[in-house]
Amino acid sequence: MSIRDRFPQAKLPRSHYFLTVSRGEKVRAFAVRPSVAMVALAAAPLFALWACGATAFIACHDSVVTALLSREAQIETDYETKLSAARAELDHVSSRQLLDQNAFEGKMRDLASRQAKLEQRGSALAALAAEASANATALAEARPRGAARAASNALSAIQAIGGPPTDGDLGPASAYAPVAAPKAAPAAPVKPRPLDGDNLSRAEPAATDRLARELADAAVDASLDPNARIGLVDYSLDRVERAQLQTLNGVAKAAHSAAQKFEAVVQRTGLSLASIKAPEAKEAAGVGGPYIPVEPGDEAFASAVTDAAREIEAARKLRRLMPHLPVRYPLVGDATLSSPFGYRPDPFLGRPALHPGVDLVQAFGSEIKATAVGRVTHAGPMGGYGNCVEIDHGNGVATRYGHMSEVLVEEGQTVGVGEAIGRIGSTGRSTGPHLHYEVRVDGEPVDPERFLTAARD
Repeated sequence: MSIRDRFPQAKLPRSHYFLTVSRGEKVRAFAVRPSVAMVALAAAPLFALWACGATAFIACHDSVVTALLSREAQIETDYETKLSAARAELDHVSSRQLLDQNAFEGKMRDLASRQAKLEQRGSALAALAAEASANATALAEARPRGAARAASNALSAIQAIGGPPTDGDLGPASAYAPVAAPKAAPAAPVKPRPLDGDNLSRAEPAATDRLARELADAAVDASLDPNARIGLVDYSLDRVERAQLQTLNGVAKAAHSAAQKFEAVVQRTGLSLASIKAPEAKEAAGVGGPYIPVEPGDEAFASAVTDAAREIEAARKLRRLMPHLPVRYPLVGDATLSSPFGYRPDPFLGRPALHPGVDLVQAFGSEIKATAVGRVTHAGPMGGYGNCVEIDHGNGVATRYGHMSEVLVEEGQTVGVGEAIGRIGSTGRSTGPHLHYEVRVDGEPVDPERFLTAARD
């Protein structure tokens, strides 16, 4: 009996799991604790999963890498696209700002050009005003405002034609001029102010000035949009342009009215405007300069300037003619008409005879004035005229002043309007101290009262 048989066989522990591995005759048993077995069983699915994943990764590696690379490329493309869009937007904003700046500068240049043009127009207006001998107040009054016309009388008309008196007396008045009523205190001169359009031209001065101040304040208000400020300045320049055109039209109308008044005076005398003309200037003033044509859009202003200049020139020619027409009075102060022009009984013979002038009675020795500019063609005794002065005024018009007690001029002398040429006397065929005043046209006597009436009118 062997020891193996004598002793009992060893029992395996029940707290372990046994894994038996046999190979041929060899058998080996491995004892595994339950905890280890449980861990191994739990790790088996994880290992299997890892194995599957690894196998799938190895199998799909190229596709995954390609997808990742493609996604990264898409992300990069999207980023570059957004960056390009942002740059394009920035360029667009910069271009828009540049365009806005260029447009703003262009508007400013246009405003500067308009301002320079209006200044040139102002110079043209000043030249017309100087040529028309008008000051700022006269220009303002020349604009159409519907002002009431001042009442006129013979004395005021005479003074307007003959100029203000220089010796403190009544000036070129006569017995035919009615005594002027006492004049009221002169009103304060109207302050010149620009006229606006249809509505603004009828606004009160205070309202217009207030509107101008508000426009000026708004134009420099930094809180306003630049385009709005430019619009206000442009509107202000429009108002100035309209005012200039209205002023030009007013000057043209005033000059036309003056010319009509001068024409009416000439028509009163019975002379023909077509047959008389003002004497030419001794020396024509030099003119010249570069040719600058009218810019497009300035035709209205150029036309208004041309019309005003034409009316002013017409009035100027008539005004130059007036001093050479005997439409003033030969005596200063009150005088009495003792004998009119026409047929009358001769004071010495009592027979009907032509009286070729008018007799004006005033005190012995009173000064006799030339009624127009002219050249003395006779100064001394002249038959029944006694001491007589004859003055040639041109255009076939001459005046004679007879019965003088003293002659104060010489033959060939040029006399001006209102210049003393002699004194009242009673030489020649005369019954007492008086002035025989005579007007001749082309050598023939005409009624002097036509010229005296023209002086009154």
